[in-house]
Amino acid sequence: MLRSPRLSSLVPLVLAPLATVPAAQADQAAETQPTASALQEIVVTAQKRTEKLHDVPMGVTAVTTDQLDKLRVTDFQDLQAMVPALSVQEVQPGFTRLTLRGENVGGIGSTVTVYVDDTPVGSSNALADGADVTGDFDTWDLQRVEVLRGPQGTLYGAGSEGGLLKYVTNPPDPTHAASAWDIGYEDVAHGGGDPLVKGMINMPLSDSAAFRLSGYGTWIPGYIDDPNLNESEINRGLREGARASFLLNATDNFSIRLTAFGQNLATDGTPTVDVVGAAGTPLTPPANVLQSLVGDYSQSRFINEPSSFRYRVFSATLDFNLGWGALSSITSYGKSYINLFTDASSIELSSGTPAAGTYGDLAASIVGAPAGLAETDVVNLGKFTQEVRLTSTASQALEWQVGAFFTREASALDETLPSFFIPSMALTPLPSFETPHLDATYREWSGFGQITYHFNPQWDLGLGARWSENRQSVDEEISGLLVPTSFSGGESTGTDWTYSIAPRWHVSDNTLVYARIATGYRPGGPNALPPTVTPGVPLTYGSDSTTNYELGTRTSFLDNRLSVDVAAFLINWQKIQLSEFVENYTISANGGSAQSKGVEWTLGLTPVKGLNFLLTGAYVDANLTSNAPAAGGTDGDQLSFVPKWSTSLDGSYTWPAVNDFDGFVGATWSYTGSRISDFSASPTVVGGAIVFVPDPRAELPSYNTVNLRAGFENSRWSFQLYAKNIGDARGIASYVNAGTPNFGGSITLIQPRTIGAAVTLRL
Repeated sequence: MLRSPRLSSLVPLVLAPLATVPAAQADQAAETQPTASALQEIVVTAQKRTEKLHDVPMGVTAVTTDQLDKLRVTDFQDLQAMVPALSVQEVQPGFTRLTLRGENVGGIGSTVTVYVDDTPVGSSNALADGADVTGDFDTWDLQRVEVLRGPQGTLYGAGSEGGLLKYVTNPPDPTHAASAWDIGYEDVAHGGGDPLVKGMINMPLSDSAAFRLSGYGTWIPGYIDDPNLNESEINRGLREGARASFLLNATDNFSIRLTAFGQNLATDGTPTVDVVGAAGTPLTPPANVLQSLVGDYSQSRFINEPSSFRYRVFSATLDFNLGWGALSSITSYGKSYINLFTDASSIELSSGTPAAGTYGDLAASIVGAPAGLAETDVVNLGKFTQEVRLTSTASQALEWQVGAFFTREASALDETLPSFFIPSMALTPLPSFETPHLDATYREWSGFGQITYHFNPQWDLGLGARWSENRQSVDEEISGLLVPTSFSGGESTGTDWTYSIAPRWHVSDNTLVYARIATGYRPGGPNALPPTVTPGVPLTYGSDSTTNYELGTRTSFLDNRLSVDVAAFLINWQKIQLSEFVENYTISANGGSAQSKGVEWTLGLTPVKGLNFLLTGAYVDANLTSNAPAAGGTDGDQLSFVPKWSTSLDGSYTWPAVNDFDGFVGATWSYTGSRISDFSASPTVVGGAIVFVPDPRAELPSYNTVNLRAGFENSRWSFQLYAKNIGDARGIASYVNAGTPNFGGSITLIQPRTIGAAVTLRL
């Protein structure tokens, strides 16, 4: 069990050296904090070169280290309120779908790529659950989090057709020793409380070399009860991680940075709440589908549902200053290991026909005793990447960048359906009812380039393009108690082109107007089919693609006390990858199209010294533009889990308090509009043929949250009290309409009211 407030072996190793580091000037993270009298100027690497956020010709949000610390932003759910047009569909910690600008119809392949510095994390294809296993990493010891909205296919390639999220870490600093630690405690309504411990040390090894080590251990308080198992706080867990980085400036023109990062996340159970759901009638569900069955924060299972997520990322970055340009080489290898255990006892044997019973009934009939059925899912992914790029110096009439990229991914998906006795939860001696095992390999080669020509100091034009080719193979073996052993497989080759066009008009030093046309894609792939497959069943499926049309402006007024960042966009999404049922085979195919249009805004105001306001938000209208019957979609249907309206207002005030301490207070109000659940369809026999009838979709209600914070700080110490979701709003983050007792459904709620305190020391 993870409930006991133990310290992992990782945290003491990180914190122990802190006492030995002499006091020095504030660490780099503290140096980037803005003054109280003006808005902060932020530098980003969105276009793989360092430039001011103000000058980037696309929708970009940069959440700085000061914001991450002050607002206690630790995961995707916290980021959602700070990034326009970002939707977070969290099923459980570690299993989360990110959506930018509305591009979500379900599916397996990711539309938003996650990077750590210059290293992509997660799968690029649709064979390793890349859409939901997204690498929700802790934000400790970061320079910032960058979120690039809209297709990023030209510079970042496959899987970024909706956008990109990048964790930018603090590099080692040879100029001075520094250390930091953060200790806190959080208490969650309807559940318990747990501590958090974080630490960092930066050690110069010479005038040209340094080593940086950071780590964290955050206990996840539980707030879901299960009366059937007689357990409370069943979704408690632990997130722990460490990052070690070595930097060597070998010469004035050559540097090497080596980084190793790992995170473990484990929970004892899922944070789902049982609701009425479709009640076994998906075509005619009751009106109260979202009403709780067991309790507002309760579920009913026959066996515990633990899960674990392990990530390891190793990278080497070599930078050469050639005088007339810069050459960079980024080599990385990552491992992802996901292990999920689910109670499948209440899933219907036949969709929409409750009289046929559940898988638990089937297990009981075979073992001759009360029994249930579980499902285990294991994803094992190894990913190697190599990127080389050559970049011109800035501030010249023609700026350019060319590069090449290669990745090889090997993934294995294993699933079992073991049976267990009720109520002991002991496994029966029967073999797994069904055991699919899928091995897949994905290889991709690509070349990319981007040029920007400055016609004069006011006008410039950026053009970019990328060519990619991928080769994939998949082999699947299915065996088990109830199915004969079978083998299937497939291969595919795909070629994709993406491009970007971005004119900019620097109206003045404070005002930029830009336009952008850009494309992105998700690669196609093979279907795992037996050699005897019926002719006409597609052996492969193609890539889908997005084309983004965007017009935006960034400007500042009143001596940089008022900033305005507004963008309007239109995205066409073609050949969407969907699951289809053809000739008794479930395959991936291309079908349907969609369009997303909207407006995003970020407004900052500092009316007087120390007082700051930040208003962010978006209006997103995302709908299908053609029918996708096999998926349950009809022309005009709203895309999944995308609120039309979302906005957030943050206000803060800082003032000189006592001695060298400043006092600070702040509040954040966030609004998430109503959303529509996933597409689904029920197979129905009409005239001897199977047709799919769209299932009604549930509307998830809008919700508001309010966060509060207050404390004192100076260059070394910070003392903070904070509250998240102070009103204990019951916001629904995800919903499925089956899988719980009485043929009900389940929802995941945002974290209830959380009260916390933290002390931070930087030396």
